[in-house]
Amino acid sequence: MIELLVVIAIIATLGGLSFGPIMKYLGTAKITKAKKVCKDLTFAITGFEQEYDSLPYSGNTYPSVDASYRTGGVGRPLLKVLIGADTNINDKGKRFFVADEAKGRKDGFTYLANGSIENLYDTWGNVYTIRLDYDADGIIDASVIGTYSDTLRVGNSIVVSPGKDGLYDDNQDAKSW
Repeated sequence: MIELLVVIAIIATLGGLSFGPIMKYLGTAKITKAKKVCKDLTFAITGFEQEYDSLPYSGNTYPSVDASYRTGGVGRPLLKVLIGADTNINDKGKRFFVADEAKGRKDGFTYLANGSIENLYDTWGNVYTIRLDYDADGIIDASVIGTYSDTLRVGNSIVVSPGKDGLYDDNQDAKSW
């Protein structure tokens, strides 16, 4: 009986010691998953640009300067263009971006009662921010998103998730650059 208790105590101790590394691994996995969505969104934007010879936009007029969108609220129309739901701008209805449905406002799309997109959430329940280079100068200023000091030469777009803390400020953010 004492031997059994000793074995149980050893197993419990080993389980307790492995808890920290497991939690670190799960945190890293979430950042990796959010980075994949960031990359997928930039690939979708590039695909749209290759198909239509312009960057995707929302509204009636094409922007003349760089602009930022959040994947909810004002950015919702941009997502509709990328998933092929806005056939005024994406007149071929081509689907450039695909994501799963969110699980409790985390990790995917949420929908309104009428079936249209509400938001695109990261694995922590934050929305992504997309910045597009509409003036085509090859430079995207990331400092307008958060406390980044980066002026980037990365192509036509950047996408970022603020990470677990919800702040656009550190190395735990998921970034496409």
